Order: sequence, then structure tokens, then C-alpha cells
Amino acid sequence: LMAAEARAEDGSEAVRLMTMHASKGLEFDTVFITGCEDGLIPFRRDESGGVEDEEVRLFYVGLTRAKRRLFLCRAFRRKRFGFTELAAPSPF
Repeated sequence: LMAAEARAEDGSEAVRLMTMHASKGLEFDTVFITGCEDGLIPFRRDESGGVEDEEVRLFYVGLTRAKRRLFLCRAFRRKRFGFTELAAPSPF
């Protein structure tokens, strides 16, 4: 793993896949955030509708990692827990 990180930092172009938690303090020219769907990003823990402040802050961290381009992606339909459901866009 360390060798792969060293190769990615030598100036060559590479794709880096990481969680938003792991991206804190880093910047990238282009950032893709997938799963921008209501209840998924920012994550909603229950059906009461409340989103925790920490989840909103974490989404903000992801948004601010991009220096030049930011792509927010979502699925039209998502299969979760064995059921296929329409995926509404995130209100954020």
C-alpha cells in the first residue's frame, strides 16, 4: 500500500479511491462524489428525517477537496436491502 501511495504522489496521473473521512486535509484537481441521493449523502440514520450535523460537515469536506472540477453523481434507481427503489437527489 505504501508503494502505491508513493507512486501516486510522484506527479503521475492516477485515480485515488477513498472515503470522505480519509480525504480530510487533501486536495485534488478533480473530485467525484457518488451516491448524492436523499438519505445516502449526507447519510440519514433513521426514517425520522433528521440529518446529523456531522454528516453535513463530512459532505462539505468532500465538496471542498476539489481544486478545479467537482462531479456529483447519483443513481436513478438503487437496490438496498433487497428492494429496488427510486433514488431522489440529495437536497444538499
